[in-house]
Amino acid sequence: MKEEDKLIEKFGKKNQFKVPEGYFENFTNNLMDKLPPKEIGPEPKITTWQRIKPWIYMTAMFCGLMLSVKVILEKPENENSTLTEKSTDEFSDAELEIMIDNTMTDDYSLYTYITGADNNISNKQE
Repeated sequence: MKEEDKLIEKFGKKNQFKVPEGYFENFTNNLMDKLPPKEIGPEPKITTWQRIKPWIYMTAMFCGLMLSVKVILEKPENENSTLTEKSTDEFSDAELEIMIDNTMTDDYSLYTYITGADNNISNKQE
């Protein structure tokens, strides 16, 4: 026999818990009588700073947001990595040779870049 069957046999299926008569009809009145009286004090004074503080905080937030967007989206000024004739005078021939070797370009590509020729091989006519 299951444990549940033993309990039903001993106590039955009748609910043993009951609410007193008229309990819910007078519940709110009894609860309100038990609460302490509400003390009404003077209204707190709101200073000028307390009134404008949210507006100042919001303004600072938008200024910071605009500044960060400007910093992120702004293109750097004249960050040109190509060497000009003036800047190549600062390097020795050996250093320039090393730089050219590090670009990993072949002689033909270097020639077309220097001469400004069209390096699009697919446009050649057969």
